[in-house]
Amino acid sequence: MEKDIPLKIEILSGGDNDRHRIVSAKEIEFVLHCIAEKRSRVALYYGNENDFILTTVLGVDNTGLWLEKSPSDADNRRIAGSGKLVFVGSHSQVKIQFTASRASDAEYHGYPAFYFQLPESIYRLQRREYYRLIAPVSEPLRCVIATGKTPAMRPREMTIMDISVGGIGLACAETDIELVPGTSYPDCQINLPGMGAISGTIEVKNLVLLTSPSGHTHKRAGCEFKNLDSQSIVLIQRYVTNMQRKGKI
Repeated sequence: MEKDIPLKIEILSGGDNDRHRIVSAKEIEFVLHCIAEKRSRVALYYGNENDFILTTVLGVDNTGLWLEKSPSDADNRRIAGSGKLVFVGSHSQVKIQFTASRASDAEYHGYPAFYFQLPESIYRLQRREYYRLIAPVSEPLRCVIATGKTPAMRPREMTIMDISVGGIGLACAETDIELVPGTSYPDCQINLPGMGAISGTIEVKNLVLLTSPSGHTHKRAGCEFKNLDSQSIVLIQRYVTNMQRKGKI
């Protein structure tokens, strides 16, 4: 079961602006559409940013989004008159945040709503915890690691046991390369079925010896993604979301 993400405004530093910002309109629409599908609660801050309402995203298209209005007319009037609004929600255990300068009165399929133009950018504020997907056996995932530039050190393919936006767990067989904790491996390639391929650096954080119910032992290498670009992060989120919908978790 997914844990609730605190719907508090995050203060962004200069580094956060570039590292966590999504500017692709298609990616923004996808993330907001997923929030709408989940019917999860979101917070809309207004006024001096200490006031907020809890609401839901009613719908999203390529022009904007609709939020359900508050039962309080006083809150709705203050929101409509506010010059700065902050949206805080979550998608697959990652906080989503953006600002807007104006909310328009509207209706969405008969529901009183606020309409916002699709934001030019949103922030995916991933912190310490990530939703981890166990890779489905029916559609196995592979990580191709570039171990060197010489023919004797050709790229090697390893099976992915689990994946999240934070990193991957790799199954280490005796015939695989020896992954070293603390070592980074650049230019790793992962093909996400139906989504596309991603490329990035992984750093091995730990090696754990696992024993199966049949008594067979193998190693799991816990690896962290380093400086993964926003497009790759969104592809992973799409893959995880699709697997959840299919029930392959």
